Amino acid sequence: MADVFVPLNAFKSVVTTLTGEEDQIYTTPAGVSTIILSAQITNNGGQSEEVTIKLTSNREIPVPQVADIINTGSMYSASALIEQNKTFLQKEVAAYTQFNNNNLDEPFGFSQSRYESYVGTAVDSVVYDIFNGGTLRTTKGALSFYDKNGVSKVPSDQVTASYDAINYANTLAQQILLNESVTGSASVTRLYQTTTTQSINSNLIAETGSEEIVSQLFTVISETIYEPTRELQEAIELVRNYPIPQQDSFSPVVAGKLVLEEEFGLILSGSENLKIVLSLLESANE
Repeated sequence: MADVFVPLNAFKSVVTTLTGEEDQIYTTPAGVSTIILSAQITNNGGQSEEVTIKLTSNREIPVPQVADIINTGSMYSASALIEQNKTFLQKEVAAYTQFNNNNLDEPFGFSQSRYESYVGTAVDSVVYDIFNGGTLRTTKGALSFYDKNGVSKVPSDQVTASYDAINYANTLAQQILLNESVTGSASVTRLYQTTTTQSINSNLIAETGSEEIVSQLFTVISETIYEPTRELQEAIELVRNYPIPQQDSFSPVVAGKLVLEEEFGLILSGSENLKIVLSLLESANE
């Protein structure tokens, strides 16, 4: 709940006239939710007029940057190599994260299961996409680190560690695709755990170009966690070009059936002949 004082319940009215453009006629204040008790749109003109109604969250949400990735899929051996090493990746990355955390001046509350889950999400996403093509699962995996309102689920003191964890998984995956020991990479000087070993399968030869695609997909996830590109969430269209006869009215909301969360907005577009009357109940969030 926002740190502002709001009354427990408040009845309000909005009376306005449209401008001929998109008008956000109401925005739910911070700290409250609003029930629209009634809405009436009256056409005071001499001809039929159309109205469009949209609902917007007014929130900027993360958008994984996958537009430039060309992934045709069919990388069956590459996907199998990474899948066979999923547990190794989870255990090694978690141990790596714990080691780095222990060396911090102020360590955070480390959870092995948290970081194993993060790596599992990334691995599953990448494996699916390089097998099937596209970036659908990588996009979904990257967005899984946020709630529906675009708020990060990663604890604020662990964003950098989470970013580093996915990048380390990426580094390990590059060696896995070569069917070489991960410590053979100049970027990996040691292992941080010995309970789970890397699986090398000489019967699988990673497809040409798989290293680059895998790196791109892991990077999308890590960068979405750390420094996401954000865009305003697209408004939801409730009514499109509904005709209102001259000197007539339209009531698009059945009493109490539309609830707006805090900072949600109601957008209407139509002629200057259209007059809007809203009856609202604002209730403080608990």
